[in-house]
Amino acid sequence: MSPLSSVLEYLKSGEVIAYPTEGVWGLGCDPNNADAINKLLSLKRRSHEKGLILIGSKFEQFVEFSYVQEYKDKLMTKWPGPHTWLVPSKKTLSHLVRGNHDKVALRLSNHESVCELCDSFEGSIVSTSANREGKPTLTNPNDILEEFPTVRILEGELGGNKKPTTIQDVDTDIILR
Repeated sequence: MSPLSSVLEYLKSGEVIAYPTEGVWGLGCDPNNADAINKLLSLKRRSHEKGLILIGSKFEQFVEFSYVQEYKDKLMTKWPGPHTWLVPSKKTLSHLVRGNHDKVALRLSNHESVCELCDSFEGSIVSTSANREGKPTLTNPNDILEEFPTVRILEGELGGNKKPTTIQDVDTDIILR
């Protein structure tokens, strides 16, 4: 496992990182770097059509990608914390993050490691579970390195959540997960 400074350098250079979240280990990258997103999708063997989550430490980190300002009061009823909202996406957001959708999945975290990472990066990051598509999520750094030897892993501990975060559509209130 690596300290924040090393992981941050790796993230800024367009590489994929791993880090602890509220419930599972995540894989992430810079949402403004198409090469990095393609690396992440390739590692996971995941189709770009599904879309990915953006995770952040500050509400403002989502403004460039989505219309969060229009929904702020509603979003803040569940944030910060382990709740993912689907919010209308701005067209400037890469289709690699948005997938085949007009909304983007956003989570404003209160997990210490995620907040330190996003604060230091000065923005949100792409976030997805540390596993290959259709396989169980990897539960420890050694397994992550074995499966994904090119990632750099941020030191830290998982939060106490035992299940994936809820995903809810901000317009319809439908819970998708």
